Amino acid sequence: MRAGRDRTGHAGRAVRVAALVALAAPRATAALDASPAATPREIVAIEARLPAAALRLPPTAAQDTGLAPAGTRWRLTSAGMPLVATVVTRDIEIPFGLTFLPDGRALATDRTAGRLLLVSRAGAVTVVQGVPAVNHVEDGGLLDVQLDPSFARTGRVYFTFTEDSAGSSWVAVERARLVRDSLVDRVRLYTARPALARGTQHGGRLLLTGGFLYVALGDHGPREQAQDLRSPWGKVLRLAPDGAVPPDNPFAGRGDALPEIWTLGHRNPHGFVVHPQTGALWEVEHGPKGGDEVNILARGANYGWPVITYGREYKGPLINDGLEVKDGMEQPVHYWVPSIAPGGAAFYASRALPAWTGSLFVGAMGKRHLARLEFRDGRMVLEEKLFLGHNWRVRAVAVAPDGALWFGVDGGMLVRVARAR
Repeated sequence: MRAGRDRTGHAGRAVRVAALVALAAPRATAALDASPAATPREIVAIEARLPAAALRLPPTAAQDTGLAPAGTRWRLTSAGMPLVATVVTRDIEIPFGLTFLPDGRALATDRTAGRLLLVSRAGAVTVVQGVPAVNHVEDGGLLDVQLDPSFARTGRVYFTFTEDSAGSSWVAVERARLVRDSLVDRVRLYTARPALARGTQHGGRLLLTGGFLYVALGDHGPREQAQDLRSPWGKVLRLAPDGAVPPDNPFAGRGDALPEIWTLGHRNPHGFVVHPQTGALWEVEHGPKGGDEVNILARGANYGWPVITYGREYKGPLINDGLEVKDGMEQPVHYWVPSIAPGGAAFYASRALPAWTGSLFVGAMGKRHLARLEFRDGRMVLEEKLFLGHNWRVRAVAVAPDGALWFGVDGGMLVRVARAR
């Protein structure tokens, strides 16, 4: 179990550097506010802002959300690299899942519309046929999508979505083959039960790594579910790619626990990634009011929700008398107070943008930016806040085969970030 940290999520005062870079600005300006009380464990926070003037938008209501037409471009710098961000398409509403085919096309889920989309770098959008009907009440809909590691041979894709009946909903996990622009041979792999009369906090993220299928589920509203080993809610599950339960799972063989559980104590996972060097599973989840977390997952570990948290109730009171650390429960490697409302996450491992290598990117839906985090010796040492001032609810994040970073914005928009030429 890792030691606790202070309630700010930082080990010391932050040094904040604000860099303003835009097409309309020939030079970057910077302001440094360094605290004399700074310690060697400081976190350096960089806020890269693009002024609203760089948004080439007509004077319409679209300016309230910062959404721009397809083809709009902005120049920016990050880690000393000149970059360009381009709106690939606006033909999406809520981009939740995002991955890439070997040919470079994006495969994205449009959550509330229940659409699975193929998107080319040029912005051509094809709607995939054969997608199941989904329940899109509140946070529901077509959630994550991931490719089989052997996709080039099998054509298999895995996806999650919500279903409902009589006012209650649940998450389903299915597998199918993508043949041209259609899903065929759909197979149900897992259904998360019990169904609950809430439409929130489903989680629904997927990972395929090491020969296993991992499913990250939120507590679905009733927070006590996250500590109940008889419920899948608030857990990360470990399955075989065909949906079977591996016999070496940590709770297999126990009469008081679901054998598919890998970890427990999660509130609402929205980022779920594999570390490119260590192979460890990293998970990013929503806290309540404050206390969003970045966790490194370990077999059978308990991540504490709702027993311990760095957040509060939405109306202000402490949760569980403000308990933040407890024996037998894991601490996050980083947390945010106040909340950023994290979206998807991606590690950057491409050589295309070498200064970003090893960075963890996280969408910040509440704070309206794209966060770039650097970790060293198990702690966060830098946070760069990209696209501040655009009012973008950044949700999906993924790295393309060519090394470009793509992200999805609620409203909706897919944006591609690459080196400026």
